[in-house]
Amino acid sequence: MKRMLMSIVLVGSVFLAAFWAIPSQAQSSMSGGEIVNPERVIPFAKNVEHALAERGARVAIVSRVGRDPDRMPSGIEYTHVALWVYSDIQTEDGRTVRGYAIHNLYQLPDDPGKSDLVQDFPVEFFGNVFELRAGVIVPTADLQDRLLQVLNSSTYEALHQPDYSLVANPFGSDYQNCTNFVLSVLMAAIYETDNRDLIDANIEAYFEPQTVRLGPLQRAFGPLFVRGVETSDHSGAIRTSTFGSLSRFMRAYKLSDTDFTITERGVLEQAALAN
Repeated sequence: MKRMLMSIVLVGSVFLAAFWAIPSQAQSSMSGGEIVNPERVIPFAKNVEHALAERGARVAIVSRVGRDPDRMPSGIEYTHVALWVYSDIQTEDGRTVRGYAIHNLYQLPDDPGKSDLVQDFPVEFFGNVFELRAGVIVPTADLQDRLLQVLNSSTYEALHQPDYSLVANPFGSDYQNCTNFVLSVLMAAIYETDNRDLIDANIEAYFEPQTVRLGPLQRAFGPLFVRGVETSDHSGAIRTSTFGSLSRFMRAYKLSDTDFTITERGVLEQAALAN
């Protein structure tokens, strides 16, 4: 029996290591770290900024492909979601320029089970991704105004839950991932409230999460072998918020003006967005 149990654990660990392989800097909801291939990253980041500016976006929701989608749980392709805000930015030489500052929930690099709120910039956001592709949602003008109010208030930080899980349940409060955080900020803006109970109640009432299909070994052994993955907050099917589910929610309730995908080849307007 002991030998059989050890064999099961060994098989589980090998299977999980292959399926949930995490590259350097993790790149799900971790900060970009080193900028790889700056000759490609810098023009791409500028193209994303230009696409947002051309559409008059003062606040946008932008996602990136940080890990190989084939190594991610089924149902998750975009691995990090953040709020991009058109802002006054101080350069190192003291000048003030206009551009997009990015408001993120990032995993801590030395403790992937925890997260922090960090502000960075487009080049860092795409600095070490698996693929230069971004999913973009531009909220309605009214919702952008409300989002700016939340971002400039104490509500923004109050909505942060530092215990992180890649597949955090958006209907629970034990863990949070980057998309759950953005969803909470959205609900706070929509209802112009800092009441966490009201925010959570409206998420449960109106938001349809993405079902993440994990095999028995992944679900049972994932938390043991993959830091930053917890499944204990799910009593049944594992459901979490993803970029795709966020896009569908905002379309359904007419909360977005447009959504699109940007690749190195250009902008794909109103594309069928992935998760």
